[in-house]
Amino acid sequence: MRDLERELRELSSAIMVPPTPDLAGAAHIRLGATRPAASWPRRPVVLALVVAIVLVAGLAVSPARTAILRFFGIGAVQIEFVDRLPAVEPSVPLALGNKIDPSKAPFPILRSDLLGDPDAVYARGEVVTLLYGSPDRLRLLVTEIGHSVLAPELAKKIVAATTNTRFVDIPGSTGPGIWIEGAPHIVVLADAPPRLVGNTLLWVQEGRTLRIEGAAELDDALRIAKSMR
Repeated sequence: MRDLERELRELSSAIMVPPTPDLAGAAHIRLGATRPAASWPRRPVVLALVVAIVLVAGLAVSPARTAILRFFGIGAVQIEFVDRLPAVEPSVPLALGNKIDPSKAPFPILRSDLLGDPDAVYARGEVVTLLYGSPDRLRLLVTEIGHSVLAPELAKKIVAATTNTRFVDIPGSTGPGIWIEGAPHIVVLADAPPRLVGNTLLWVQEGRTLRIEGAAELDDALRIAKSMR
């Protein structure tokens, strides 16, 4: 139980929760109460934990997942749950932006000693992508977004109920990350056309939102994430 409480507290720092309307105040006015309402202190952490409990319960049961919530955020990325993925056209070649010298990136990019230098680096606004392999024979993509505030115009994922999702601990991250695997899902990055993608790890680190696309297993993705500096 203590482990669950700890995980939920960590989760509250990574999930973007919309402001809660003053329902108690509205009810007090409608009922015409004559005595002063009790003064309840604001508890944003408690609110976040309640939302986190709903999230964990919804993610654990696929049929309930899309009924309980429609979207939430991990860093800059908005994750939307849908009953069925919309149709997307194959993106060939990959629309990753303009090829750049890593020193010309809009922010200092993190590197992985485990992966070494990328074969190419691309930028589209605040989204930087490190490509390993080639556009024709892709091995791995590491995407970095220069901030951690929810920004659907920069990054969005659309996930169907048939896709597996789970929260994972990543040393050095702000809150837990999320691992998406199984059936393909859709990613939309900074004005690029939507495309189908496979296994992806998403987390927040040092004020950036990072994603690893293409790792075969969660353990592989976690090893790479832990090596990012």
